[in-house]
Amino acid sequence: MKQSTQNGFWFSKTSTVFNFNQLAMTLLFVASVTACNKDEFYQKDYLQNPYRDDTVTTGGSNGGDTSGVDGSTQGGVDSGVTSGTTDGTTGGSSSGGSTDGSVSGGTTGGTSTGGSTDGSTSGGTTSGGTTVGGTAGGTTSGGSTTGSTSGGSTTGSTTGGVTYEDVTENFSQNAQQTKKVDIMWVIDNSGSMADEQQALGDNFNSFITQFINMGADFKMGITTTDTSSDKKKGKMVAGSDTKLTAAAAAANPTQFMDDFKSLVQVGTAGSGNEMGLMATEGFMEKYAASFIRPDAYLAIVIMSDEEDQSPKAVKAYTDYLKSFKANAGLVKIYSIVNVNDVATGGNTIGHARYQAATEQTAGVMADIEADFADVLLDMGASIVNLLDSFALANAPVAGTLKVYVNGVESTDYTFDSASHSIKFDSAHLPPVGAQVKITYKKVQ
Repeated sequence: MKQSTQNGFWFSKTSTVFNFNQLAMTLLFVASVTACNKDEFYQKDYLQNPYRDDTVTTGGSNGGDTSGVDGSTQGGVDSGVTSGTTDGTTGGSSSGGSTDGSVSGGTTGGTSTGGSTDGSTSGGTTSGGTTVGGTAGGTTSGGSTTGSTSGGSTTGSTTGGVTYEDVTENFSQNAQQTKKVDIMWVIDNSGSMADEQQALGDNFNSFITQFINMGADFKMGITTTDTSSDKKKGKMVAGSDTKLTAAAAAANPTQFMDDFKSLVQVGTAGSGNEMGLMATEGFMEKYAASFIRPDAYLAIVIMSDEEDQSPKAVKAYTDYLKSFKANAGLVKIYSIVNVNDVATGGNTIGHARYQAATEQTAGVMADIEADFADVLLDMGASIVNLLDSFALANAPVAGTLKVYVNGVESTDYTFDSASHSIKFDSAHLPPVGAQVKITYKKVQ
């Protein structure tokens, strides 16, 4: 060992270093013992504090492991919850519930009894959870709807999700009633319609000859699809209501044909926003009182190469037209339109609105690009067939149609499903003045 002296003292370097290290170790030991005792003190104070209230309320919750505190929302790890948020009950018990048992009844084996109003909604999430009561009153099976109206319908029933309504329509056989028809022509007068107007005039004979041969009591009026102003909306082409009648055709057939050919040339300077359905509304607003006969068929023939652009829903227009008849079956819309929906020259594509109007009135739709002689022949025949028929306001459900003449059921008729009309056999026509009652079911 190396020794040295300084100011009369001697000391050893090795011994001095040893003494400092020993002092540091001693201080570290004391500090660690102190920390250990502090942790132990707080742990014991938490677990064994004599002033802490360890009383628990009997009854666990939807998913707590042991027992919980009344009124709490969240179940703990060691303490469950009583009165969970949704479907727990006060004093209810749980076993094997999840750590967080409150709302749903526990993840593994929680049981929910009672629930809030109609029973628990969720039950156990995985396995073992039960639901008492079910949701919203259970399921509904079968069922029917019953009601009555003052004008015919009495009882409705539901089968397979479809509700049916009983309908009764009453008619009186009149010698002239079934031979009257008022025809409104609505002709597109936009820039693309010159050829179609010419074809209509040239082939009109195919249409009208059937009416003349039958001796039908007809009258016609012409308007256009231009509704760009209140004045133009539904405005009648001057002279059409007086020159295009059965009386005029009987008096001078040649003049009658020439007049029609001239009057349907309505020009091509009209608005490009064609509104054929709105035009029918305007026509009725202006002329219904003088032009429409209550007991006559109302046949509306719309000719346009573009889609209808009227602002209202289609049904709003068809319902308005039907409102002028005691029997809605007397209103029919016939559409001569572009069924191919091919845009040419900037035209508005589509015919869906005219098709809907036609279907809602059991009319006929034809292609404006087809041969006009054939189109007008078929359309005229369809209207003529109605003139000695009884047209129904709705499509009857198959197998439900019954016809009575003066209270006696008859089978001497044919039913045309396209026009919803009854036509009696020529040898069994009801006598003039007979009461015809037709009953059927319709889809509500």
